[in-house]
Amino acid sequence: MTWFNSSPTKTSQAPSHLKALYDTAATGWQDGIQKLGFGTAYAELAASALPKDAAFDRVVDVGTGTGALAQAALHRIATPRDLTLVDMSPAMLAKAAERLPATRLIEAALGEPLHVSPQELVLCAHVIEHCPDPKDAIKALFDLTAPGGQLVLAVSKPHWCTALVRWRWGNMAYRPAEVKEMLLDAGFENPQEHRFSSGPPSRVSCGYSASRPID
Repeated sequence: MTWFNSSPTKTSQAPSHLKALYDTAATGWQDGIQKLGFGTAYAELAASALPKDAAFDRVVDVGTGTGALAQAALHRIATPRDLTLVDMSPAMLAKAAERLPATRLIEAALGEPLHVSPQELVLCAHVIEHCPDPKDAIKALFDLTAPGGQLVLAVSKPHWCTALVRWRWGNMAYRPAEVKEMLLDAGFENPQEHRFSSGPPSRVSCGYSASRPID
């Protein structure tokens, strides 16, 4: 739910406009995505991508929105020592802070300096499809991931329902094969596809996990 810091193209909303859209939507956002089934979908993603009670000292959720993916991850893993929430929308970030025990909140777009150390677990749901160049966005996520660390990602996929979402939010959509190829190109290894089982998430989105090799 954020933006990669680069010049917009015709297929992406301008940053200021997108930020305003998300600020306006923040109040009812969590209830809305829960009704659509994304809370359940993110719980499925966390369960399939992350070992139960796994220890990650440093966790960041980039484009956290109201913190739905971070919440699902925290229910799966051991409590991290350090949790950073990042979003370009201050209203979304404030809602996430009400729901999650964040160590720090950063109002920024993907690709902007976050001034945090590399993270052992990087979460990112429905961000790269708003970016002018998804390859640059995934490379920014790679740079944020510590060697040996893990990425958990959700990305919109092509479907006629996605076209309706795109009309409102201006996002792109990518096939799973494209996403896995971009992950490999960025330097990640062992990219895995995690399909959502039911409801709108199964039609418009897909989950992924990958790891950064140990240097």
